Amino acid sequence: MQNSTPSSIPPLARTPSARSLYRLLYKRLFLPRSVVHRSLSALKRIRVGDQVRQRRELAETLGPDACGLSLDEKSGFHLFGPDELPGAEDTARRCRERHAEFCRAGHDRAALERNPAKRFLLSVLSGNEFHAHPELIAFMVSEPIVRMASHYLGTVPVLEGAALWWTPPNDSLVSSQMVHIDELAPRQVKILLNCTAVGEQNGPLQLLPADVSDRLRKLGGHSRGRLDDSWLEQPARDGQLYKAMGPPGSGVAFDSSRCLHFGSRGNTADRLVLAFHFLPLDAPTETRYHIDPCQKLGADPGLSALQKLALGFQAPGAGR
Repeated sequence: MQNSTPSSIPPLARTPSARSLYRLLYKRLFLPRSVVHRSLSALKRIRVGDQVRQRRELAETLGPDACGLSLDEKSGFHLFGPDELPGAEDTARRCRERHAEFCRAGHDRAALERNPAKRFLLSVLSGNEFHAHPELIAFMVSEPIVRMASHYLGTVPVLEGAALWWTPPNDSLVSSQMVHIDELAPRQVKILLNCTAVGEQNGPLQLLPADVSDRLRKLGGHSRGRLDDSWLEQPARDGQLYKAMGPPGSGVAFDSSRCLHFGSRGNTADRLVLAFHFLPLDAPTETRYHIDPCQKLGADPGLSALQKLALGFQAPGAGR
């Protein structure tokens, strides 16, 4: 794809927010997740159907980037080292700098006491706060990552949400520390970049492959909510429980809607990870860490048209 110039950038691809409606239908009325997903996606396609079609057609023409980063359809995950993803180590360093600034500004462990929902997890940056750090967003929509997500999802997706998470030592077992899948969409691609070295002592993300997760959930009749660790006993014995550990710049790309996973638990040392995820343009809903298209990057001639699509800009000719 050719680079877009600032004067040729099409309008933003806007879809109405469905978060409140999603919470009503799924969280309060307890409608089946598949019904909620299909219904809300159909409503979005009324607004952006042309763009959805163009993104699907383009995805069919894309192969892996030269670095070869890919997401396996069967397992739904890929553990990567710092050498596999260009810019990963530099991005990890920049994130450590943001965390250092965060702490110097007085946001130390006492800040967790003001975060009662997740005292084991605190966002150093989230959502549109990343607009002040466009170099981080540029990494998130780098060609290898966008191509990987497009090939797996069958469409050129959008960077939907992002957060720089800091986890201090803790002994809790609540919320996302429990085994779960992310329920926002039938499929998504989430990337966790280790910004510090992560080992057993740092509470790494742990996951089961998508095919293993699918089989367990069908056998156990799981449709929503958190699970206890008894679900992991057999897969762990079979060597099917994977951990996203490694030096700064390593990490994992995975379908968090299919892979059972958990993290940020039992750690005795701090962990800092950059988490961001991609959803199709017509995905049912948004995350609470939603990130709007970054206008500064949208006008950057150094970004390809594919990267700008991933930022949320409209494909040329769509909607005309």
